[in-house]
Amino acid sequence: MVHLTPIHSAETSATALDCVHPITDVSLLICHELRTPLTSINGALKLLGYQQNGTLSDDAQRLLTIAINNADRLTRLANALENQAVPLLTLLSTTEMDLLQIENDLHRAVEQQEFELAYQPIVAADSGQIVGFEALARWQHSTRGAISPEVFIPLAEKTGLIGTLGRSLLDQACQQLRQWQTEFPAIPALSISVNLSAVQLLQPQLAAEVDAILRRHHLDPSSLKLEVTESALIDNKDLALATLADLHQLGIQLYIDDFGTGYSSLGRLRDLPFDTLKIDRSFIRNKNWAMSEAILMMAERLNLDVIVEGVETLDDVLTLRSLGCKKMQGYYFSAPAAAADIAALLGQQGGGRCFQVDPPVLGAVLDANF
Repeated sequence: MVHLTPIHSAETSATALDCVHPITDVSLLICHELRTPLTSINGALKLLGYQQNGTLSDDAQRLLTIAINNADRLTRLANALENQAVPLLTLLSTTEMDLLQIENDLHRAVEQQEFELAYQPIVAADSGQIVGFEALARWQHSTRGAISPEVFIPLAEKTGLIGTLGRSLLDQACQQLRQWQTEFPAIPALSISVNLSAVQLLQPQLAAEVDAILRRHHLDPSSLKLEVTESALIDNKDLALATLADLHQLGIQLYIDDFGTGYSSLGRLRDLPFDTLKIDRSFIRNKNWAMSEAILMMAERLNLDVIVEGVETLDDVLTLRSLGCKKMQGYYFSAPAAAADIAALLGQQGGGRCFQVDPPVLGAVLDANF
């Protein structure tokens, strides 16, 4: 596959049209966008022709998915080019041009494993000690800087790269957790949670891939938590639930992320294979304590654990503790941090220090947070 090298001026700009020459380079990009789909479509058709009885291997199915997505790109661009009355520079908006260049760069970034993880601690509300982490994907583009997961995850899903990217990030997270467990044996039951996209849930081989990664790094399945959003269960719900059931059977705990912002209700959770709810940060930001308390109480009745996201102040900590919250996550404790910084936090916790989760005592000198 031919990848177009991003074209940038000496002065970095946020828009695509500032990064390309008006006619020549836009034409090159459009030509690339036409040739790339044709290459994958031809490859998929040849592979399909070699299959017997119409049975596709996993690799063939992935290639077919990429071909279908690229065919859509080809059709849109071809339709635009047929309208000769439209000036070349108006075929695509600035935003579309920017996304096309990022999409092109994404292929190279996945192949070269340019993605890294940042880790945000999950803290026990009663002791202030770290009990786990959420692993968060990061892409530091060589010229554009940090690109949000809200941009590159949907692009990875659309292009069929999410399977490769997801496996790589999960492997990286499990490897790192095993390293911390070995380095800090005095800290019990450290765990890590990794987000799954809606597209990953529709991959029938997902549970087998996760099991292989756990075995490779000698991790107990209970050390891994997988997070999905409520909206991920909307499309092809039966297949998604079957995948979740397979993962749960391995001994992996399942978290429902951003609870309260999607389509589920606490009543429906009785029929779903989830172990933990993560209350969305918006409830804490808006100080919606009544709703937070209602979710905590109902979750307890359903025998579900709860983690509250978006905790930013000691007042948040104290209020949530009074409502019965047992685990928290947020910038009050730590922003998502590099592995080396997390190791420093764990080293200090091993020495007896922890985050402040109790009200200040008048006249006492209190240690600051890590």
